[in-house]
Amino acid sequence: MASSPADLFVTAWAIPQKEHLRLMPAVRLFDVNKADFGRRPLVATHNLHELDLFTDAALIDLLDHFPRKNLYALTMGSDPARIENRLALHDGVSGAELLQAVKNGRLWLNVTRVDRADRRYRVLIDQLYARLAEQMPDFMPDFSQGTLLISSPHTLVYYHADGPASVLWHIRGRKRVWVYPAHDERYVKRELLEDIFAGVRHEYLPYENDFDLAAVVYDLEPGQWVAWPQNAPHRVTNLDSVNVSLSTEHFTRQSRQRARVYVANRFFRTRLGLRGLSTREDGTAAMLKTVVQRLARKAGLDHLQTKQHSPSMRVAPDAPGGVVALEE
Repeated sequence: MASSPADLFVTAWAIPQKEHLRLMPAVRLFDVNKADFGRRPLVATHNLHELDLFTDAALIDLLDHFPRKNLYALTMGSDPARIENRLALHDGVSGAELLQAVKNGRLWLNVTRVDRADRRYRVLIDQLYARLAEQMPDFMPDFSQGTLLISSPHTLVYYHADGPASVLWHIRGRKRVWVYPAHDERYVKRELLEDIFAGVRHEYLPYENDFDLAAVVYDLEPGQWVAWPQNAPHRVTNLDSVNVSLSTEHFTRQSRQRARVYVANRFFRTRLGLRGLSTREDGTAAMLKTVVQRLARKAGLDHLQTKQHSPSMRVAPDAPGGVVALEE
């Protein structure tokens, strides 16, 4: 559930504009949870499942008009310890056929940066974060973005950690989410997190079944949202129905500085062999590391090759699993 590369962002509103939402989004956060936001896993409620943005008809219309270079269809295996994501092409497949493939198959559609393609989602995300900020005055994100997730029954998202801080707003179906301790070397090695921040590897991580002993587990119903500390590893399994969720990422001064520090530590590790550098986000040392890394990158001394998926399947609505293998 990671954000898309910057070069895939669409630059104009692609869908006929319907700016007004028929229902104002509500975000309910109990007082006991306010101190936990961003620090511990928590679940609270919303009313997005009552909006008309997420009906079958609305999803088909979105998929028909959405820039396809920003839409990813993935199929996967069934063993959470064995990563088997396969990217599927979907050119020439209508929105109705994509939704049919999700219902009949084993697919996960990532509609990335949906807020740039349909202004209603931009309005919705802005209002969601405004509701959060009203309840937590110290929470001051300066940017947010969203990916709409449409997925088949029983599909899964493998164990992974995202770079940005995020919130998962669940809208349709039921899913189970495992959240693991953040910034604990047992669950995510520091070097892997550095590579994730730098964009040189996908967000997926090695997983062991014993990790579940330390996980917080939620069974999400429509109208619930879940948040966890930035970079906390997590995984997801859909239960017995098609799922629709909105995954949002938000950025603050602190979260941006964390990213800069981890990318700088990676530079010193890969170029100079320095390991175990401090991850402290403030202070003179942190500032100097990030300045050196940015200067090195401008000088061409820290070239980062963004990791990309290569397609091996094609969406086929009537096929078992909703996909067929690409011909050699």
